[in-house]
Amino acid sequence: MHIEYLNVEDVEELHDLALAEYGGLPGREKNKLEGILGIPYAGYGDFEKYPSIVEKAAVYLYYLASGHGFIDGNKRTAYLSVFTFLDWNGYDLIVPDDEVYRFIMLIACDKTRPPYNDAVHWIEKYMIKQAED
Repeated sequence: MHIEYLNVEDVEELHDLALAEYGGLPGREKNKLEGILGIPYAGYGDFEKYPSIVEKAAVYLYYLASGHGFIDGNKRTAYLSVFTFLDWNGYDLIVPDDEVYRFIMLIACDKTRPPYNDAVHWIEKYMIKQAED
């Protein structure tokens, strides 16, 4: 199965959209963002650390929200990124707004951050396969 990944330009564009809609300071931590976007590719040989779509989506959500690749708008960018990644790969993410806020706030805070696998389970709960055309 071919997977469409997000690159730096994609995530910067999503970040710009988030700032245009909701405000915030522009700017990014180049090395942090590039490092975060490399995580879904992690592995060696035929081994992938994050082999499934949901695990890769959880990486984007978890590490973009908590890794502070941008000066502002990290949580919004994380959600837009996971939503876009899933869409590009044939899935929708249907989550009530209050639940998006609740879970992303947990991830973003060092004191309340759940383990990565909680992000995997959260996405599994709310993602659905898109209908075939």
